[in-house]
Amino acid sequence: MKIKRVLRLVMVLPLVLAELTTGALASERVNARAAVMIDASTGQVLYEQNANQKLPVASISKLLTVAVVHDELKQRIITANTRVNVSADVAAIASDPAYSAIGVQEGQSYTVRELLNAAMVKSADGATLALAEADGSNLEEFNLKMDQKAKEIGLKNYTIVNPVGLTNGDLKGLKLEQYANNAENAMTANDVALLARYLVQTYPDLLQVTAQKDADFYIAKDKTVKADNLNKMLPGEQYAVPGVKIDGLKTGTSAAAGPSFVSTGVYRGHRVITVVLHANGDGGDARFAATRQLYNQLKGMKTEQITLPRWLHRQWVANGTQRSVAIRPQQVSVWGDKDIKNYSLAVRLNRHGQNGKVLAPVRADEKIGELEVASHGVKTIDNEPLTYSLYSSEQVPLGNFWQRLWH
Repeated sequence: MKIKRVLRLVMVLPLVLAELTTGALASERVNARAAVMIDASTGQVLYEQNANQKLPVASISKLLTVAVVHDELKQRIITANTRVNVSADVAAIASDPAYSAIGVQEGQSYTVRELLNAAMVKSADGATLALAEADGSNLEEFNLKMDQKAKEIGLKNYTIVNPVGLTNGDLKGLKLEQYANNAENAMTANDVALLARYLVQTYPDLLQVTAQKDADFYIAKDKTVKADNLNKMLPGEQYAVPGVKIDGLKTGTSAAAGPSFVSTGVYRGHRVITVVLHANGDGGDARFAATRQLYNQLKGMKTEQITLPRWLHRQWVANGTQRSVAIRPQQVSVWGDKDIKNYSLAVRLNRHGQNGKVLAPVRADEKIGELEVASHGVKTIDNEPLTYSLYSSEQVPLGNFWQRLWH
């Protein structure tokens, strides 16, 4: 069996698998201007409709704001308990009933944790603007952070005007002079899906916030507000989908964006992300009806479980007490709309020496790398091969001098 070695690549092997019989991918048109559905783990595209047209996204923009804030939490620039003072300009937006408001008040301070909850459960505009100022940034500076983060995630076609998704003119005292009054944030459905995938993979604890059906918010002394989650597809809610446990993610509505929604849920063990931009129909619930169309089509799809060849069951180890490490039994799951025969498999290791071996020590259940599966006709949201994590099923300690010399 021929094995080719390249930089960071332990094995690249064209492999002809047995013919697979898979169900058709979703094809029924969704009642929206744009839509996309992906497998969150592998990035495989299960449905797309006008997915590359840039459209207004309104409060879905807050996902990018939250990504920046979570990065700052991870980097310890701020903490969940950092208190943020609410300015008069932010309070003017937070108290306006025409906006999505929780009512944070001028002169009061709130923790980053409280503001994140308000942004993700209630979609509170004032709370989100306060979040953008948590590290001392002004609006223009935070926009630059959002743009940098968007590029890092891989977003391709987007416009950033502010952290909340309002039109520039609606920002009142926070309006930026370089933008027209009607300027607002815009993204493609593909970019929204990439952003959502980044969040659920990098900061999965966020789903504990977005899964709440309601939450209590402290506003001021002796004043607490209970707010319902705007997501009507959570379990037990009006648009819940039987068999799919939806636990996020973000709504968005404006005159230009129409009712829009990005969701994530688990179906038969697979986490799925859906995006609906500008759903057609009367009322904000049109976005949930369109999203349910996607999930109903998902139920008609099939996946093929492909057991990996035996040569992938172990990986060579350098400097260890033994020469190889066992890999946890892994099955590759592929959604498809036709017979899929030809695959190229590649193993990429997180830590490796010049000889392409895993470097000891290796912990049991440690992620040692990724398996990439490339196949013509299988599309992914980032145009990369399907990717699956590889974990060790045993530990390999660092060897002594003689063991390292021998191995």
